[in-house]
Amino acid sequence: MSRAGRPKAETKKEKVVSVRMKPEDYAKIKRYAESSNKTVTQVMQEGVAKLLEEKKER
Repeated sequence: MSRAGRPKAETKKEKVVSVRMKPEDYAKIKRYAESSNKTVTQVMQEGVAKLLEEKKER
């Protein structure tokens, strides 16, 4: 019998980051995530990756 549940990720994500923000900023991020069919976490991770890439290019 096969195991049920989500398959294991290639890279284990074990760090949790908590961010405080204004409700209107969170609402903007949530709307963007919903319109892009992504989670808020995915949007935040992509945003950080973009910032790091821009810094690397300078």
